Amino acid sequence: MTSKIALTNNQKRLLFLSSLGGVLEYYDFIIYIFLAPYIEKLFFADNTTYIATLKTLAIFSVGYLIRPLGGIFFSHLGDRHGRKVVFLMTVLFMAIPSFGIGLLPTTINTTMMPILLLLFRIMQGLALGGEIPASITFVAEHVPRERRGLAISILFFGINAGLMLGSLITTIMSAILSEQQILAYGWRIPFILGGCFGFISIYLRRYLHETAAFKALKKDELQRVPMLTVFRDYFANVLQGVLIVSLGAVTVFFYLYWPQYLHQHMNYDLPAMMRLNTAATLVLNFMILAGGLLTDHFGFRKMLFVTAVTLGISSYPLFLLLQAGVFWAAVSYMTFTILFACIPSAYGSILADLFPTSLRYSGIAICYNIAYGFIGGLSPVICTLAIQLTGSVVAPAYYVILIAALTASACFLGRKTEKHTEPTLEFSAQLER
Repeated sequence: MTSKIALTNNQKRLLFLSSLGGVLEYYDFIIYIFLAPYIEKLFFADNTTYIATLKTLAIFSVGYLIRPLGGIFFSHLGDRHGRKVVFLMTVLFMAIPSFGIGLLPTTINTTMMPILLLLFRIMQGLALGGEIPASITFVAEHVPRERRGLAISILFFGINAGLMLGSLITTIMSAILSEQQILAYGWRIPFILGGCFGFISIYLRRYLHETAAFKALKKDELQRVPMLTVFRDYFANVLQGVLIVSLGAVTVFFYLYWPQYLHQHMNYDLPAMMRLNTAATLVLNFMILAGGLLTDHFGFRKMLFVTAVTLGISSYPLFLLLQAGVFWAAVSYMTFTILFACIPSAYGSILADLFPTSLRYSGIAICYNIAYGFIGGLSPVICTLAIQLTGSVVAPAYYVILIAALTASACFLGRKTEKHTEPTLEFSAQLER
């Protein structure tokens, strides 16, 4: 379908504020991993290098593993008390720990500092588990369905831009300061900046309006425990949603996995692969916007189905191409990137249709966090085990093919479930006028 519905000025403003908030909040979450080499020297100096690295990365991983609990907690509030209040709370849960980490003393030799570091990361993981599902819900309920793909692609553009911002600030700091200066005080700067970014985001989000869809709900439509109702009445939709998000979850983690994979298994230069990965991430960010336009034009499920089938067919040849030299590895990288860019706006748009307004945030949070926390989070481990068990360096392609097949099946089998788009858009448009 070709959309001719234009976004209102209020809707454009909402998208800008929502995506900007995503930039700043995801920056707060991801900056830790860029500073991990310094954190391990400061907080785990008494351990061997291996143990220090392991502890530092384990604390980072806790932030991901705790995300489903954040989704449960914040989605309950969002489906009971509104989307806007959660939008403010998740930023607060991200900004305060960022400030806290930046102010932690490193001269005090005590186990309390690593424990505080862990607690701050738990808070950030809880916030991220609620933030992205809240953003998808908020945006999907504010814009016309015919423009939802573009709107959600702008949201994911902002989230990925947070990753790029973290990389940029770390790169600038490393260029200006020596390692001794970074260890002395420089490592604090990105965290304190993150805290400032978070409070700026809170200020900006004060001007967002509650969605008309939630306002239109009657008191007796609100569920006492939305999460339980989702599992009781919409379990099949939850399974569909998890499978629909899974391909996006797997593909995102490849950008963390590929540089080391190509260096370790195909003997490419690691710095060169990091530069290629950075370039691919930048291309991905802008191609996501094109993917949003295509999603609105062709339809949510059709777009995701075609992309999943294409990935299923092309993954093995593209993994073979990765072995053919730097030029062909770059061609493969960018081809994957273009395909990956078509996924986020499609699955985000579908998720909003799987659940009614009174349960939408909870349903999206369940699907999103299960897919990212488990299927996506275990991707590097599964791919490494696949290489070890098969003896083939292209074994990760089999995993992509499997997940692509499951996602394509969910798109095809779930067409009849797109019945939960309540007629609130006309009301929303009147409210904004």
